[in-house]
Amino acid sequence: MTTPSRSTRAVVAGFVGALLLAGIWVAASALREAPGDKIPAGAVAVSVERVVDGDTLVTADGARVRLIGIDAPEVRPEPACGADAATARLRELAPEGARLWILADREDLDRFERELRYLWTDGGTFVNDLLVAEGHAETLRIPPNTRYADRFAESEADARARGAGRWGAC
Repeated sequence: MTTPSRSTRAVVAGFVGALLLAGIWVAASALREAPGDKIPAGAVAVSVERVVDGDTLVTADGARVRLIGIDAPEVRPEPACGADAATARLRELAPEGARLWILADREDLDRFERELRYLWTDGGTFVNDLLVAEGHAETLRIPPNTRYADRFAESEADARARGAGRWGAC
């Protein structure tokens, strides 16, 4: 039985080292491109200018964004029960200047010319679903924008059962 020469071992060690470096480079690139592991492919980064109410915000480029699949209590003309809490929670999740990630569904705009979007925080929190799960909004299913409708319905049922947010206060 012969043992590999030093030059063969050096080549193998160099090859293994190169593979490790390549793996580290790929992992680092993926981390730079995807800020949260729960943010879906195709989501686009935006910066928040201000929150309008519990389901609408304005981005730094002036776009009005309506969160798809949910309906928070109205703040106008008089705040409905839970409206202030829903608006405050969205402001916590999407503070002025924050980077958020938005994703469209099948239709781009609603009848008021607002962009219809799903929303994630930089850390990967799915804002639409969290507002429903915490009882700040209810499910609003309007075809064809129903990609997450079943998930929202489950979150709402759980929130109602627990008396979360408006389900326990209103």
